[in-house]
Amino acid sequence: MLFLENPASQENSRALFVTSLNIKKAEEALAKNEEARIKEIHHRIKNNLQVISSLLSLQADKLNERKTFQSSEVFEAFRESQNRVVSMALIHEELYHGKNMETLEFSAYLRRLTSDLLASYSVKSESINLKLELEQVYLGMDTSVPLGILVNELISNALKHAFPEGKGGEIRVNLFRSGNDRAESKISGFKEESEQQFTLVIADNGKGIPEELDFRNTDSLGLQLVNILVEQIEGSIELKRDSGTEFQITFRKP
Repeated sequence: MLFLENPASQENSRALFVTSLNIKKAEEALAKNEEARIKEIHHRIKNNLQVISSLLSLQADKLNERKTFQSSEVFEAFRESQNRVVSMALIHEELYHGKNMETLEFSAYLRRLTSDLLASYSVKSESINLKLELEQVYLGMDTSVPLGILVNELISNALKHAFPEGKGGEIRVNLFRSGNDRAESKISGFKEESEQQFTLVIADNGKGIPEELDFRNTDSLGLQLVNILVEQIEGSIELKRDSGTEFQITFRKP
């Protein structure tokens, strides 16, 4: 016996299919709109930070034109503030141009940031070699922003103080998965990156930090900021004084 499908049932099936298709299209359109909105936010923040950076640069140039300010703490303060702003602007620029709106390929960001820092201290960095050994690591903004400013502070400190005028040297930046997490990642590959521990090393072979200086309790604004930022990302920091200066920052991705 031949059973014919009820025309009403066929019509209902078609209607359900069309409705499902329309819902899918609407969801895709909403996702694209949300992505465009987030990209625009990053773009605007980056532009606003660049305006602030430009204003600081203009003011620094004004001070630099006055001979009495050329080597003053005021001029240095403007340049340091400008570099801090630039370190944040670069993060938003990388997120704006990247495919993922929530995480940043931090090793690529570090390459740009360190290159820009050497350019900003061009007078002192002509004979300084920058050595980067960076694993591919993706971090969210809550970690990237404080970590970027922290890198800015420590490299700026090395460029200003580690190498006496006319003496060359090397600054090294390493970023890698550390401890048992590194072994598990290589052997099994099962561990989620959000659970892993990372180590960031910033070192130089310059004259070193004096033994009597306690970097956790100092009048230096830069080092005070470093300690605050390490606490902000719930990490830890250690200082080694062998053959120069080496800071090791250990942290986990939240």
